[in-house]
Amino acid sequence: MFLIDGYNLLHTCSRGKSGEDVREALISLLQAWCERGGYRAKIVFDPTGGMKRNEVRGAIEIRNVPQGVTADEEILDALDATDDRTRYTVVSNDAALVRAAEKKGFPVVRCEEFARTLAARPEGPEKDGRASPGEVDYWMKEFGLEDEP
Repeated sequence: MFLIDGYNLLHTCSRGKSGEDVREALISLLQAWCERGGYRAKIVFDPTGGMKRNEVRGAIEIRNVPQGVTADEEILDALDATDDRTRYTVVSNDAALVRAAEKKGFPVVRCEEFARTLAARPEGPEKDGRASPGEVDYWMKEFGLEDEP
């Protein structure tokens, strides 16, 4: 399972854009990518007003941590809660979080690398409820992740 520092990835992908629409676009892109490739992910966001605390959308879990807690703290708690070093792959650019995850023996993927992986989204059959290829292409362009010609 990919354990993702939500706003860290969002800021890497969004080219300075922010807001609910950009966050939702990233979630949709991640959901489509996970479901096409048979992956699972948990994306953890720092406290955000107006966002559900916990939500599941197909292959992804979305977590909005409560006030007084950071996404980094919740990710570290998840790592501490398992002895299985293959359970999670951490996605973050946060230096302290990356160091802690690596020290614990978990694989880490930097946000830029993960964004490129999303851009090279796995192929697979489309199913209802997912972003269409056109929608994915639109948001890939918005995030600056379009495929190079």
